[in-house]
Amino acid sequence: MKPLFPGSELPDFASEQADSEADRQALAECFARLSALVKPDRASLAHGRARLLATISQSEERYAPLFDKLTRFFDLNADALRAIFVRAANEADWEPGPVPGVTLFHFQGGPAVAGLDTGFVRFRKGLPFPTHRHLGQERLLVLDGGYFDHEQRWYGPGDLHEMSEGTEHALQMHADGDVLVAVVMAGQIEVVTG
Repeated sequence: MKPLFPGSELPDFASEQADSEADRQALAECFARLSALVKPDRASLAHGRARLLATISQSEERYAPLFDKLTRFFDLNADALRAIFVRAANEADWEPGPVPGVTLFHFQGGPAVAGLDTGFVRFRKGLPFPTHRHLGQERLLVLDGGYFDHEQRWYGPGDLHEMSEGTEHALQMHADGDVLVAVVMAGQIEVVTG
């Protein structure tokens, strides 16, 4: 019999459950039969992983690992966030941003951010976002991709970037994929020219 787990006839948890040598032998035979039935090859494992990742990437659960941060960021519960992500999947609900390559998705946050501009901002991959001035405080939480600020600080998924009123900076989006951020903003931004 070929063991299910190389280097041991039975996994430790199964050995602990056996009350006698006969039970241990019976469990060993069961594990051997199961291991003969379950022989995933690399191609089927890779295909299964790709299907799982594709399904998750298209669902509102894609950002579930960040829900703890997002619920505090927007002052919304997890169910409200899921509903927002479902709506955000509809491309027609996005609008053009302040410069080409930027799109915006607005929604109302909870009481703690009432009266502020809340939503998602998507930047095209590789986009250099021009130098701009913040006319009010802005907070970004990176969901996908990443960018460098004007001082070459990297911000990636899960990172919070806070800009105070009156500050100026430029951003360089990473070239590997579009960048998606959650935003809470008091005031506008003003692109600095010349």
